[in-house]
Amino acid sequence: MKAKKVMALMMASAMAVSMAACGSDGGTTTKAADETTKAPETTKGSDETTKAADETTKAAEETKGGEEGDIKEVVFPEKVNNGEDCTIRFAWWGGQTRHERTEKVVEMFMEKYPNVTITTEPSDFDGYFQKMATLVGGGDVWDVFQLGNNWAEYTDIITDLTPYIEDGTINTDNISDGFLATTYDLGKQMEISLGTNAHVIIYNADMFAEAGLDEPAENWTWEDYEKCAEALKEVTGEYGSSSLEEFYGACTVGVPQWEDGLNFFKADNSGLMIDKPDYMVPFIEMIQRMTESGAYPDRGALNEMGTTPEQNFVATGEAAMTWALSNQVIAMAKAAEENGVGTLKIATLPRHSADGPSGYAVKSSQGLAIYNKTKYPDVCAEFINFFINSPEANQVLAGERGVPITSAVRAAIEPSLSELEKSVYDYVGMVGEWEDSKNVFINEPSQQNAIKDEFKNQLDKVNAGSITAEEAAKNVFDFANDAFTR
Repeated sequence: MKAKKVMALMMASAMAVSMAACGSDGGTTTKAADETTKAPETTKGSDETTKAADETTKAAEETKGGEEGDIKEVVFPEKVNNGEDCTIRFAWWGGQTRHERTEKVVEMFMEKYPNVTITTEPSDFDGYFQKMATLVGGGDVWDVFQLGNNWAEYTDIITDLTPYIEDGTINTDNISDGFLATTYDLGKQMEISLGTNAHVIIYNADMFAEAGLDEPAENWTWEDYEKCAEALKEVTGEYGSSSLEEFYGACTVGVPQWEDGLNFFKADNSGLMIDKPDYMVPFIEMIQRMTESGAYPDRGALNEMGTTPEQNFVATGEAAMTWALSNQVIAMAKAAEENGVGTLKIATLPRHSADGPSGYAVKSSQGLAIYNKTKYPDVCAEFINFFINSPEANQVLAGERGVPITSAVRAAIEPSLSELEKSVYDYVGMVGEWEDSKNVFINEPSQQNAIKDEFKNQLDKVNAGSITAEEAAKNVFDFANDAFTR
């Protein structure tokens, strides 16, 4: 089963397959609880929340700029910092694939502008934010740094990029206002998005074949997922599923799957939209069942796995399925090919019901921000401009952080993309066209990290048998509400 094969990444939605194998009631599977397919009563958000959501959707629909037919040439300056020597620090997180590609782009910039030295500090995700917390406390943050949708937590140390956009230092002629709006807050452009992506399930098609399972349909359910995971574990001896991004599965993605327009957080980040914890219970119970059966790793195994795509158990052949972001697919597939673990494909996230909402949407992946105490803000802005607008640089980056937001770059790099990379672009485009995705909030309030940690703690208590899923959900619900009043 683990003989080395050519990696073929395909969109599961393009396959005419059913979930008959995963949906059977055979002895190797466990039927999901009735609550999984029966949505509890839903609660509508406040008028302010609904208004915010409407305005966000309207802005996205009204800003269709940057189409390939309207591409404008971007001309880079002959010199930066008046040709005088300077040094800036640049940091990001990611796996080895991202590190290698980003280092090459840094070298390209320094070759173009020999007076500029860029020292780089790549890291994995956990190490990155641990280091950042230390630097913020000491008042000595990197000059240019990567952030995700958590940028709102760092507005106190970020330079407003609006002046650099207005004077043309950061050229946004080929970027729609909608893409810029994803990192715009209170009249300030906090960072520039490096790409868009969407949540995805990555699975090993060879393991599915070995277990006699049909591959996922576009509208498969969590009940289907669980049955597949159990069957895969029994037949292959490996985990049926690796990490499922548990907080997202139960809350930020899971809650919108109950009803179109329902979300865990309010659009204005003022608190929770839901008024009871019931929505989280079925997902917690599913994780509990799969952990008990060995189809899903316990916390110790997940901690040992690491956080990069290359370390994921699917990439190493120790699991058949995992939850990821579309910009992680390429790195995971490359690692899997090197490890000789079979053919990887991608599928949509399962839903609570086959005809229910998807619960997720296209989102900004990561972006670049500038420290507001840097000595060289103009140089940092020029570097960001090069990073997002240079076709040559982006042919190296190849959309690893997500589908590029610049139309000129998309047009320039598409001919050089592999079939694997093109399929990711197609997937993101498909998710972006779903009507229900427009009603999913992708905001990440500053309280989210603490709530995610509490969710993990409560899930561990459920798996240890010390509390029930209902108790865990209520504890998370209470903790989350308190987090917005502290």
